[in-house]
Amino acid sequence: MSIFKKHRTLDFSDENIKSLSESIVNLKSILSKVGTSIGSQQLNNVLASAMRKDSESFKKNTLTNALFGGAGALWELYCGDDDLQNEFDKEFKKFCLELKKIGINNGRVNQVLDGLK
Repeated sequence: MSIFKKHRTLDFSDENIKSLSESIVNLKSILSKVGTSIGSQQLNNVLASAMRKDSESFKKNTLTNALFGGAGALWELYCGDDDLQNEFDKEFKKFCLELKKIGINNGRVNQVLDGLK
């Protein structure tokens, strides 16, 4: 058994970055409809690090309390409207799946995915 962690290579293909970008744009649009900018900067940071193909920065910007933490994290956003809430939940789930497609395999992301409709 090795004491060293295996570092998974992240897949920053053009297709994956495009899909991630679309998901982030859609999430930010929903945030705008709700009337908040909570998490927008963090989403920008995630996308910017993906576009730079910077694995360490991408992991650092993705696996944050602002996105996947407890109270006040973006994934817990309450939209105040059932239709917007469903739209947000669907898009945040897509965002999580895009992260996994790139190579993020994390318990917090998986837990959020399990909790979304």
